[in-house]
Amino acid sequence: MPKKLSNKRLLELRTECEHLLERLGYIVVYGLGNFKEGACLVQSEKKIVINQYTPLDLQVDFLLKILKSQDLSGVFILPALRDLLEQDK
Repeated sequence: MPKKLSNKRLLELRTECEHLLERLGYIVVYGLGNFKEGACLVQSEKKIVINQYTPLDLQVDFLLKILKSQDLSGVFILPALRDLLEQDK
């Protein structure tokens, strides 16, 4: 992810990631937890739990990592988000 993004832009990206994951059938929740990388993916339930105290940039990185592992063919993705998903493939 590009460095030096404002908190406002990071929040926008996080929201875009959340909406895309919800369209793919995932539930994204924020709470307390001691997870590696500050988040946990429960595959059997398609639930993503993110520690609310994890820095915002790491939350976005985690969501992007999950999205990169999904089949996104046939799914509309905003161009700015698509650019981030295609980085480091």
